[in-house]
Amino acid sequence: MKNWLIMLREIVTQLWRLRPFLRPGRWLVISVVASALVAAVLEGFVIAAMLPLITMLRADAGNFKNVLEAEATLRWLPNALPYHSPKFYVGVFCATIFLLVAGKNIVILISQGLMARLVRTVSANLRSAVFQKLEHTSIQVFEERKGGELGNLFSIETIRTQSTIEFFLMFIQRGLLALLYLAAIVVISWELTLGMCLLVVGVAAISAVLQARLKGMGDERSEAQRNLFGFLGGVFSGMRVVRATHGEAEAEKRFEQYNQRLADVEARAAVLNSLTAPVSEVLAIGGAMVLVWGAYVYLILYGRLSGPMLGSFGILLLRMLPLMNHLYAVLGNLGYASGGMREIFVWLDLPRFPARPFGSKPFNGIQRSIRIENLSFHYPNGTPALKDLNLEIPAGKTVALVGSSGSGKSTLASLLLRLREPTSGRIVVDGTDYWEFDPAAWHARLGMVEQEAFLFNETVEHNITFGSAGATPAQVQKALRVAHLEEVVAGLPKGLETMVGERGTMLSGGQKQRLAIARAMVREPLLLILDEATSALDNVSERQVQAALDDARRGRTSVVIAHRLSTIRNADLIVVLAGGRIVETGTWAELEARDGAFRELLAAARGGHLAEAG
Repeated sequence: MKNWLIMLREIVTQLWRLRPFLRPGRWLVISVVASALVAAVLEGFVIAAMLPLITMLRADAGNFKNVLEAEATLRWLPNALPYHSPKFYVGVFCATIFLLVAGKNIVILISQGLMARLVRTVSANLRSAVFQKLEHTSIQVFEERKGGELGNLFSIETIRTQSTIEFFLMFIQRGLLALLYLAAIVVISWELTLGMCLLVVGVAAISAVLQARLKGMGDERSEAQRNLFGFLGGVFSGMRVVRATHGEAEAEKRFEQYNQRLADVEARAAVLNSLTAPVSEVLAIGGAMVLVWGAYVYLILYGRLSGPMLGSFGILLLRMLPLMNHLYAVLGNLGYASGGMREIFVWLDLPRFPARPFGSKPFNGIQRSIRIENLSFHYPNGTPALKDLNLEIPAGKTVALVGSSGSGKSTLASLLLRLREPTSGRIVVDGTDYWEFDPAAWHARLGMVEQEAFLFNETVEHNITFGSAGATPAQVQKALRVAHLEEVVAGLPKGLETMVGERGTMLSGGQKQRLAIARAMVREPLLLILDEATSALDNVSERQVQAALDDARRGRTSVVIAHRLSTIRNADLIVVLAGGRIVETGTWAELEARDGAFRELLAAARGGHLAEAG
């Protein structure tokens, strides 16, 4: 019993946290509880009407009047409805019971409809809240978590949370009925009430063992599902690697391990769940029979309880035992399903990014320069990525960042994009800390092209205008020209309306990169960040993309992260990074003339490629 109370307290605490997601569903909660209360009252009237009916059915026509006068529950009837035959009185009670039962079930039907609407409202609001939280949490979360975990979150865990709400409301409805039956038993006999309470506590104590195990299995199932969906997300995203390495057998083996683990947990949970109801029923019926026998021996035979009252107790017991059995099953399902809420709140409790709010100043461009002042960044585990960087990026110039893998190039790009928050130091645009600019204004005039262009499984036009919904057809065409993509689009089956496939599988590598360039250029960016945009391409595609990048950079402030040194020969300034620090700066000619880090990078190059991919 103690474990159940603790579990219910935890569930109530978690449900209380769901209050913000009830809007506009609070009236639904009130309606569901109120309808449950009305149904319980109507059930009470049904029981109250059945007891006098049973008494009348035991009387024959000759002594019917005497029974009415002798039975306390029927003395009012001749005064309320005088001078009628026995069949009339019996008919009235039968009709009354029918109407009460029909009314109760109509109320229950309404309650279930309201409950279904409430659950849908909460589920939709909860999914929206999780999505919004993920949109505004640290990018680190997506780098550390498996993609399949998010699918599990939006499917399995939200469904489990929905089930928790349903089971909890069901528990309230059944609980109200149980309290009503208990009150009626108290009126009949306090001794029987005490016996009933001992019976309930005994059955609850024995069933609690099964419920505790079910609760633990809910957590096991959640973990098994996360592992399975995480594995599936990785395999399907990397299917090219799986097939290229002939790793299908290994992938199948690991899938079977994860799948079997989930199946084992679900099987054990199903067995335990199926045991809950029959075990509870057997224990309850056994205890109830002991109660009836004891009532007869110690109460009826000693004249402390009448036969009709014991019959009334028996009716209440028959109505209450299935109800208690159902309550035990609902409690078990509550323990099993409540793990979904715990998992969802793990995600909802993620810190919001950024910890320091963005400002609201308009961003009108870069007039003089971007200054990086004493900039440092540490990952959450404490590993330093950048250390006290100081750099000036003049307006309208191209600054190239070079260095070996792990030198901090991409981290600096992420900071410029405001995807990460500096640990210390700042980035200043014309004297204004760039964190003070309005997010929409900053990103609206910022273009980015990464090493691997990410494309949505949508049309070409959707991929170009994503994030720039107000782009005009003229702007789209201009972006296509800058990206050297006009002929490619013209040759597609449906032009701009052609679907590009998952991650752009219908396009070549060079075409995907140029499409990413078009997406950046449709924004008419004031700051262009190119993160190794040609490193994954063949020579022909590289020349095509490089030509597009040269046109894109013209007249713009650009930051280029270079893997192939040949692509940044004409940069206005080359910055060499090593170990998160700036070790050299200068033009190509200046750095080539020195005996420094840049010369070492050139020496390591093979055919224009760095020996160490960075």
